[in-house]
Amino acid sequence: MIQFSSDKGIDLLGRSITDRTLIRTSWILPLVSVLLATVIHYLSGNYRDIPFFISETDHPGIEDHVFSIGLFCSSMIQLVVSIRLYVLFKPIASPKLHHIALACGIATSTHLSVLAFVTMDQNIEVHVYTAFIVFHGGFAWAFATHFSLPKSNSRGRTVRIYSLLVALVSLLVMTFTIRDGIQSGEQELGVDASNVGLDYLQPWVVYAAPAEYFLFFGLIACLASFSWDIQHHAGEIENTTVES
Repeated sequence: MIQFSSDKGIDLLGRSITDRTLIRTSWILPLVSVLLATVIHYLSGNYRDIPFFISETDHPGIEDHVFSIGLFCSSMIQLVVSIRLYVLFKPIASPKLHHIALACGIATSTHLSVLAFVTMDQNIEVHVYTAFIVFHGGFAWAFATHFSLPKSNSRGRTVRIYSLLVALVSLLVMTFTIRDGIQSGEQELGVDASNVGLDYLQPWVVYAAPAEYFLFFGLIACLASFSWDIQHHAGEIENTTVES
């Protein structure tokens, strides 16, 4: 069904899709889905409080469909991107890091497909687990893919370094802020971590929610940056072909 070893992209059901189109779709679709779901959630008045987490836009209504369908389709595209970049850069990449990147990419995309449909209200444990894998796995994929390429494009490399820094700082802020809030809730309310509600956590969400959006934007920028490396790689292949 899918041929990943095509010269300029993939072949899907007999139709060719270029690498540039694949990468562009992989970051535009989740970006539009999250931003649109956020705007709809806010304008509809369904928000619990401000600021709110991205996952809170998975609320009954139009935003629910935008969030779920958009992220599920994004997960499928990102799975394809992970495999395609593995195949494309395999001849020049560091083998160990490249294999780690592939594993992280597959784990991230498969968990994102579950996260798209499991809301906080339905199953908080599964939701938190899949969100943890998506964000940490997405960062690990971008990090491993970046450092596996010995001859990456200078512009793509620069964008990724800054994006990875933004993503790392945001990930740490979000993780440790919510951890502190949950620990406080366990002690003050005398309940299990899964029973510490978002209303109680809102003083910590004020910092964690914006951090989550910055983390998301950082990972999106990392995805987009690989378009320069694809062009750079294609140019090197053409030059090698001409010289030979």
